[in-house]
Amino acid sequence: MDLKQLNDDQRATLEQFREAVNDCKLPDSSDVYLLRWLIARDFNIAKAETMLRKSLEWRQTNRVDEMIDESELPEVMRKYFAVGHTGVDKYKSYTVTVRYGAMDMKGILLSVKKKNYFMYLTQKLETSIREAKTNPERYTLSPTTIYQVTIILDLAGFSMRHITFKPALDICFEMLQMNETNYPEFLRRVFVINAPKIFSILYSLSKPFMHEKTTSNVRIYGYNVEQWKAALLEDFDPQELPACYGGTLTDPDGNPNCITMVNMGGEVPKSYYFTRNLDATNKKCFTVPNGSKEQLEFQVTQAGAILKWDFHSEGGDIAFAVYRKEDSQLIAVVPHDRIDCHVIPEEGLIHCDETGVYVVEFDNSFSYFRSKNVWYSITIESSTSENQNDK
Repeated sequence: MDLKQLNDDQRATLEQFREAVNDCKLPDSSDVYLLRWLIARDFNIAKAETMLRKSLEWRQTNRVDEMIDESELPEVMRKYFAVGHTGVDKYKSYTVTVRYGAMDMKGILLSVKKKNYFMYLTQKLETSIREAKTNPERYTLSPTTIYQVTIILDLAGFSMRHITFKPALDICFEMLQMNETNYPEFLRRVFVINAPKIFSILYSLSKPFMHEKTTSNVRIYGYNVEQWKAALLEDFDPQELPACYGGTLTDPDGNPNCITMVNMGGEVPKSYYFTRNLDATNKKCFTVPNGSKEQLEFQVTQAGAILKWDFHSEGGDIAFAVYRKEDSQLIAVVPHDRIDCHVIPEEGLIHCDETGVYVVEFDNSFSYFRSKNVWYSITIESSTSENQNDK
């Protein structure tokens, strides 16, 4: 949508929305940015404000505004995660090509922590936004239009292995939710090409995680190459589309696959896999049933004490958080986050700046079917490294 298309009531609503979030530290204070949230919630100010504030909390918790350079992120993602920027469409939408069918998702997820996986993809999103801001003539129709992205999702090579590996499905759904919640009105079009019949299974599973507006922007094509090439060329000038997809864009050496922009995925060498060293020595164990959580309380009597943890799980990942009790409230010290501790042990520590009761939480409420065994060692050490408490 273009700001110039707003009627008088919508303009008034935009001004009221700006006033409602005037206390927020926004990553972008423009009217175009605020308009995204209003459109996503049908110009309902209260709903748009709630959505925006939750997203700002997410940005702060995950330090999105401090995203590190891609070169510092896991090498396995850079080499084998086949995602890249290939051009713009006729609507000046920043175009991302994803060769999902060519990727070894199991190998990737056995080689990188979920947090780093999300960090990598979020970094890609944030990079596209920065590029649009610094080069608006290329990536926006006008200064008053909402910047958007078009995705070419190539499923050549897609098979049951992409569906039967549950962690890959879980992370796919979480990524959809993250995009819907934090990047409203971001997607202009998704072209799904080379889609086999079994893709309908994944798409059906994904629909509950997508807004109706998102699903209406998805175009799915099977192996009829001429059909999907014609569809792409309706939205792209040839020079902005890789030659392998019907355009004229190539690598400097003439490669039609444009592998300098989007790698070809491939099997991840096992040398990247995490070494499973899930040592239970000197650790205690309890079971967190499916759909529930367990909490452990620790009394900190000295400000500056250090709370340390070392844990792993059996049966899948688990969510972890640390809180400080204040009256009847739990104040988050370590934000709630799902941890791949069934793959590699999770270790960490915090400095307890205040005395009182600290609560360590293991949350399995997101799992409908599987209980998790958690092996853990949690200690509180004073500045002289003497344990105050150990459970």
